[in-house]
Amino acid sequence: MSAREIDGWRRAVPMAERQRADVFLDRWAAAQRFPGIVSGTGVSLMGVVNLTCDSFYALSRRATAAAGVRAGKAAFAAGAAIVDVGAQSTRPGSLPVAEAQELGRALPVVHALARQGRLVSIDTLRPSVAQAAVAAGAQIVNDVSGLLRPSDLPADAAVVIGDMRGHPATMQRWLRTQHGVLDVYRRLAARLAAFRTAGIVDARLAVDPGFGFGKAVHHNQALIARLPLFLGLGVAVAVGVSRKASLGFVSGTPGAMDRLPASLAAALAAARSGASVLRVHDVAATRQALQVARFFG
Repeated sequence: MSAREIDGWRRAVPMAERQRADVFLDRWAAAQRFPGIVSGTGVSLMGVVNLTCDSFYALSRRATAAAGVRAGKAAFAAGAAIVDVGAQSTRPGSLPVAEAQELGRALPVVHALARQGRLVSIDTLRPSVAQAAVAAGAQIVNDVSGLLRPSDLPADAAVVIGDMRGHPATMQRWLRTQHGVLDVYRRLAARLAAFRTAGIVDARLAVDPGFGFGKAVHHNQALIARLPLFLGLGVAVAVGVSRKASLGFVSGTPGAMDRLPASLAAALAAARSGASVLRVHDVAATRQALQVARFFG
């Protein structure tokens, strides 16, 4: 049902059902308090800044800190609420870079963008990099592995808890799952419980079902179709579908550079299904698509 119909529906159902609905609606409202999300304005965009030489989308690669800073500024100017800085590729089959190399790539860009008062996220699998980036000004840790512990999260930082089986080098080897989307939901619920038990408030927490991370094409389709399920976790839902290979299987576009239309369609589907944050390579194009979709209702 549409948001306009909810109140009338609540009044028409038995009290027990109404109380259950109120719990869900309270959780939905809580999901709008994550950094970078302004309630009622639609989906917030997280622009990608890749400081790697092997990202799956070649045009997103930035070889120097100066190029990374320019890309971050351009993303903000195009409408990004958050810029996600990453210096370690997480594409399928990628191998880890040395910690010193990741730090050397990421920290100057994080510091330069945060110094301008911008909302910066660090995309990393390493607690040490997360902590150093927050010290340099990042306010969000984007952990696609979902394996960071509450004690790894620097004080006052927010975290996006992702779902990935294994690690980037191996994650596409074990794609079988018994219960599909429910398995992802349960893993994320367990990780959320650990952070909540440690006293971290929901306004600092978000989940990402991990589109493309250890999933086959049909798993990814199911995640978007069933995305409203994740709203019941009571935190913001972030989705990263931009230019990923699964879209290529559906659209017949094997090259990442040819998947902008597919990415926009997937972004709109995720937004309709309740995503609060969309992690995208093409900020301006995605913002346009979302604006027009909202205009036409």
